[in-house]
Amino acid sequence: GNMFKPDFLAVLKFLEAYNHLKKLRGKKIDFPAHRALNGDITPFVEDLPFSLTKEQQEVIAQIQIDLAREEKAAKRMVVGDVGSGKTMVILASVMMALPHKSILMAPTSLLALQLYEEACKHLPKSVKVALVMQGKDEGDYTEADFIIGTHALLFKEDLPQASLVMVDEQHRFGTKQRQSLEALVSAEDKHLKCSASEALNAESYKKPHFIQFSATPIPRTQAMMESELLDVSLITSTPFEREVLTQTISKQDFPNLLTHIKEEIAQQHQVLIIYPLVEQSSEVPYQSLEESRGFWEEKFENVYVTHGKDKDKEEVLLEFREKGDILLATTVVEVGISLPRLTLIVVVGAE
Repeated sequence: GNMFKPDFLAVLKFLEAYNHLKKLRGKKIDFPAHRALNGDITPFVEDLPFSLTKEQQEVIAQIQIDLAREEKAAKRMVVGDVGSGKTMVILASVMMALPHKSILMAPTSLLALQLYEEACKHLPKSVKVALVMQGKDEGDYTEADFIIGTHALLFKEDLPQASLVMVDEQHRFGTKQRQSLEALVSAEDKHLKCSASEALNAESYKKPHFIQFSATPIPRTQAMMESELLDVSLITSTPFEREVLTQTISKQDFPNLLTHIKEEIAQQHQVLIIYPLVEQSSEVPYQSLEESRGFWEEKFENVYVTHGKDKDKEEVLLEFREKGDILLATTVVEVGISLPRLTLIVVVGAE
């Protein structure tokens, strides 16, 4: 009677899921790559002012195997938390692609700029790097070995053919955007100017090697990983141990907090204060960004303010990075922005 029902259902569900994944697995189409890439990464790795973590080295080794194949264009997803050192994996991949070109698309000009700075700092001087952003470019992208850009890349008619395409924070782009980048840099014969969809359907279509990076893969990506439509590398450790002290404080601790903030700023450190609301709300009993900013702006210099929907968020963050002492923001700051001087974060209404 009844005692078998739950188990029977569980078996059915399992079979259904298993068959679904099995079907998906059969859908993986491999394309030939433009070319095998075997560039030497030693000059880059040996010049780094630090040594790569074991995990970074393992992921780089996996990518080396991927890129060395000509019969199959790589499709790999590298998943690692913010600060796990994905940038170094990106730069090592650029080295593997040499003497051919690689392209990287990042979601915001802030992140593109940051990657550009890191690339200029750590890649050998002989590697030409260019930056493409809305309204401003650095370096000549038609000549560069490594082109970094925002989705502004998608509007460049004359992007050179690239053998390696990378997308950072891939969950911030639509599937179409990622595909059109791939198609843009794949058209072997630029004069044909066929549309991306025609190119995608061409049988003899060779593809660039493709690597995506993300700290937070979206459900669609997760499904692609599970159905093996993507190869996956995980980076789970960070290059150095962080000591993060967390304290919960209440109203009477506020004077001490103020003193602490002043001490941090005196040491050229930066402070981030996160508010739960942008404007006053009758439902939430906490102060909002708008109500509190006057207090901070009066008491401190170099106070910057931004929030999730702010269209000038990137400008504000860039300026804060250079000259700011205190940043007031809501919970949507920006993932992946590098603020080495930031030592204190205050979360208002942390619950």
